Amino acid sequence: MAVATGEDQLPTPALPPVLRGSEKRITDLMEAFQESYVRSVAAASGCVIVGKPEIDEGIDLMLSHRHENHQKDKFAHLQIQMKASAEGLVEKGKFVKTSLRNDRYELFSHDDPSIHRIIVIFHIPESQADWLRVSKKALLLHHRAYWVSIEGQPASTADRVTVKAPTTQVFDDVALCRIMAKIGQGGSP
Repeated sequence: MAVATGEDQLPTPALPPVLRGSEKRITDLMEAFQESYVRSVAAASGCVIVGKPEIDEGIDLMLSHRHENHQKDKFAHLQIQMKASAEGLVEKGKFVKTSLRNDRYELFSHDDPSIHRIIVIFHIPESQADWLRVSKKALLLHHRAYWVSIEGQPASTADRVTVKAPTTQVFDDVALCRIMAKIGQGGSP
């Protein structure tokens, strides 16, 4: 069997550059990418309803999880505000942070035992080319999302309020199942 040497190989044609869409829409693309992550987690956790409000009033997705152990109608409900951040982890990797408009902060910090809300902060690479990788065995989304409940936090007079999610609170299917189990038993996330 002959082995081709460098001289025997044909040159590989140069590939055209990858066109990823309008750079002006990067924030919208980050939101779409994050929503796909959250919807994947919701499906893997067994959420039977994933809804998106027609008008953005601070709630990006609404999830419902049905299980026989849930007390109220066998359903647990959760509202989510999604934020994406390309900023690095802060405080020696203990948190990822974002900022919320004050009206959104007040909505999510309002203590109402009948409505449960969390903020999901997706830590995303700066370069869109690094958002995902496809291999023979997996589709890998980079990096990951973290969640935080700010229910009961004090009011703020700032126009924008910084919110930090602990990196110990990874938003994945197991975490969402545990959140829904707490809500289903009448507790908070």
